[in-house]
Amino acid sequence: MKTMKRSLLTLLALSATTFSGNLTAQEADKKAAAPKVAPKVAPKVAPKVAPKVAPKVAPKVAPKVAPKVAPKVAPKAAPKTVSPVSRAEYDKLKQELDTLKAQMQKVLAAKAQAPAAAAPAPAPPTPPSGGSGKAVVEASAPAIDSALEDRLVALEESAAMVMPGSTNSLLTGFAFAGYDNLSNQDSSFNASFSPIFLWKLGDNVFFESEAEIGLEGNETTVDLGYAQIAYIVNDYLTLGAGKFLSPSNYFGERIHPAWINKFASAPLPFGHGGLMAGSQLGIQARGGIPIGTTRATYAFYLSNGPSLNVGGDDGDAGHDVEEPGSLDFNNFGDINNNKAVGGRVGFKPIPSLDIGYGFEFASVAPSGSEFGNVDAITHSIDANYVKNSSLLLGVIDARTQLVWLDIDNPGIAPLDYGNGSRGGYGQVAYRPMEIGNDFVKSFEPVARYDWINKPGGEETTRMSFGLNYWINASTVFKASYEFGTEKDAHGSDDFTGVRIQAAIGF
Repeated sequence: MKTMKRSLLTLLALSATTFSGNLTAQEADKKAAAPKVAPKVAPKVAPKVAPKVAPKVAPKVAPKVAPKVAPKVAPKAAPKTVSPVSRAEYDKLKQELDTLKAQMQKVLAAKAQAPAAAAPAPAPPTPPSGGSGKAVVEASAPAIDSALEDRLVALEESAAMVMPGSTNSLLTGFAFAGYDNLSNQDSSFNASFSPIFLWKLGDNVFFESEAEIGLEGNETTVDLGYAQIAYIVNDYLTLGAGKFLSPSNYFGERIHPAWINKFASAPLPFGHGGLMAGSQLGIQARGGIPIGTTRATYAFYLSNGPSLNVGGDDGDAGHDVEEPGSLDFNNFGDINNNKAVGGRVGFKPIPSLDIGYGFEFASVAPSGSEFGNVDAITHSIDANYVKNSSLLLGVIDARTQLVWLDIDNPGIAPLDYGNGSRGGYGQVAYRPMEIGNDFVKSFEPVARYDWINKPGGEETTRMSFGLNYWINASTVFKASYEFGTEKDAHGSDDFTGVRIQAAIGF
């Protein structure tokens, strides 16, 4: 603003010099008084005169003035690099902007309420004869109006430069590399990478998605782990739609990432060929409700649900699976008009303990099949206890989950049999976090027992012992030894194995 005033004064002075050759004696006296009058008159006259004078004078004056003025003005006028602004600085700037807006509103309101004829404005001085005939007009708005307007505009421009965007995104995820040497399988290295994309579209709208990139056979596989858009209604309710981790499966939803799971493998009922879906395709509603010092949680969903593997003589008719009567959880296109209904209700009686009940009810037979209406009912209970114990100088992590799956018997071959399955696991880990030695407290011994029973006398039990070493809070090196027994109608086989894995969450 000051630079503009100096420029206008310069233009006026140069204008006076340009036309000085035609001045009368009386006008010469006024010219002599210009240095005293100009500073007072220019701020009032410049806004009206400059738009008319500048286009004519600037082309002639600029080439002469610019070389002298630019070196002084440029350092001040040059744009400054905008450095990152903290949230505290942004909030302070916004508060100042709001205060100025309020002051501006008060000034405008005071002007509007003032009587129209409160005080007649003094008549402008009559120009002397022979003069230019133009009167000097007094500025009508108070000086404070102009100052507030200028500062308000400047603050709005500054706020626009540092204002956070309306959306925010984050790339996170996990990855692992490992080696399995099992007596009932060929030894092999393995690796996987699962990037997770989080996108905040507003204060209440979020999007999350996980891509699972792995190796299978001689191919690289890319699967969609989940992709869900969520809307936060309030502190107690969030709505979601898309493909999401199954709420009824606590392990699958909360513990399956490699850097969270204490072992390199999933418990038998919740891994490949398990009894519960890892994800659902549909809609869900979830939230939490405080109850005194405790808290209850809930999550309910409506989804396509699993499909029944009807099988055939070749064991893969219709669903490309081996065992008739089992469930295919990758049902991206529903096979009937009935949707699965499921969820989990949890309760935290103390901060360190979370217990819950999960369920799912689904009609799993294809529409129009000879098997009619076949329902599948799943029940699951889980308990999870994590506590930093000063008595034991470390963190105790104990978890268990049991599952029951029952599928109706349609009375038609090859599904004419009692189709019930059971499974579960129990696991405990200890990390001596409060021991003074940094090397020792990075170790975490862990033990797990898991089992699964399927129709036809199939039963697998397994015991695993492991030792984990935590490089940092989300990077772990795991080594475990396992042994167990596999039984079926033809007999039983014992197996042993060693698994090694490095996992990182980022």
